[in-house]
Amino acid sequence: MSTYVIVEETTDWPCQADYLLTARSYLQHGLPTTGGRARLINLCRSMEHLSAGYYCSLLAQARGHHCLPEIETLSVRVPPQPPAKLWRKLQGWLEECREDRLCIRAIFGQCDEPALAGLTRYYYGLTQQPLQALTLKRGRHGWSVRRLESLSPLSLDDNERALMLGHVQAMVEEAESESLTPTYQLAILVDPADGRASSDPLALQRFTRAAATQGIRAEILSPSAIERLPEFDTLWLRAETAVGHYTFEFARRAEQLQMPVVDSSRAILACSNKLYLYELMVRSGVPMPPTTVVTRRGRHHAAELIQRLGLPLIVKIPDGALGRDLAMAHNESELSRLLDEGLARSALLLVQRRIPAEFDWRIGFLDGAPLFACRRYRPEPGSRIRRRKHPLDMSRIEALPLDDVPERVLYTARKAVHQLGDGLFGVDLRQIGERECILLEMVDNPWIRGDIEDREAPDLYDRLARAFRLRLDNRGQEPGH
Repeated sequence: MSTYVIVEETTDWPCQADYLLTARSYLQHGLPTTGGRARLINLCRSMEHLSAGYYCSLLAQARGHHCLPEIETLSVRVPPQPPAKLWRKLQGWLEECREDRLCIRAIFGQCDEPALAGLTRYYYGLTQQPLQALTLKRGRHGWSVRRLESLSPLSLDDNERALMLGHVQAMVEEAESESLTPTYQLAILVDPADGRASSDPLALQRFTRAAATQGIRAEILSPSAIERLPEFDTLWLRAETAVGHYTFEFARRAEQLQMPVVDSSRAILACSNKLYLYELMVRSGVPMPPTTVVTRRGRHHAAELIQRLGLPLIVKIPDGALGRDLAMAHNESELSRLLDEGLARSALLLVQRRIPAEFDWRIGFLDGAPLFACRRYRPEPGSRIRRRKHPLDMSRIEALPLDDVPERVLYTARKAVHQLGDGLFGVDLRQIGERECILLEMVDNPWIRGDIEDREAPDLYDRLARAFRLRLDNRGQEPGH
């Protein structure tokens, strides 16, 4: 990735440099070289609407260049307030402040006051403005951020100019040290403290090697580093996902930056709620276990449910995120208790007929095509709705070649995946006899662990890497181009 700095006049920059471009040159002629995706650092004097700086960021997006800042962030007039957690960290310092109004100047997210470093990093990640001024004001209800504006390089003092120059030269040198092959930057979101991580270190190591052959450099990104997302070209979630979870926030932020993300916020939303998935699949003709939706008005109708569906019955909380899932009732009293317990936590429950089987199938899909296959031998669910232990309390997982998967299983899995589109999904199915198969569940961001899911899929990591490369090469193009 080649890096260029755009200024309005060459005299705006502290030194002569090959990476320097004037706004006029970029607007009229584009870049002096091609090949790979270019990174532009827009340091024009003004980013106001219809200014030269504004048009540089606008054309960078049209030309498929990675620009700091992007055009979308320049259109935001009312700054969003930082998260409450970040405000709490600042309260002690702000309470001691004698002024009611503060102006904080930040160079690539760095400022002189250590107590405010988290705040300036947050807004750098949010707006991607390299030179930025934040105005804070104390009001009746406490402090708030009132204004964000870009700084002209001409307004910097000597220390700020040195900081700007050092940061840019580090970015340029990093780009020059990379291979001549166009290189993309991929962030892999992993929480080292989370035992439910979707990939173990062995799998991530294998994927990183495969990605390198596709000109993609992968780096582990922690949950606390969302402000670093603009440094990357694409994102892969390898932590357990849920709506309202930090993984969902990362996916949404990456999409705002127009970064390819696996998996998307739409996939997280669709897969994290069993009621949504059930309605979508039933409407599409995908077979699922006989199911009834129970509301709080129907909590005393256990006998009717048993008469309609039979025993045993599985009781599910629709929002299955973060392991809130299922329990099994073997008789009417157990079912009544589970309905009371579940409806105390959720306005709706799903009650499904339990169809016994020795094992379930897990078929991994990538962009509509099977990726890996496993048999998953589950113990029977307990009689209480509770958080499950990772990984699903499986007693045994057996990987198989895709050629050994029955055609009916693959057909049902393909039909289900087709409803959600491209992405990385895990499809859980149960086979009934030779000719029937039902869908149990679909998950975004499925587990891929070394010597487990990948055991019988030797090309798994190469296919993943190629999928990321294809997304990156086609970034910004209209579907079908």
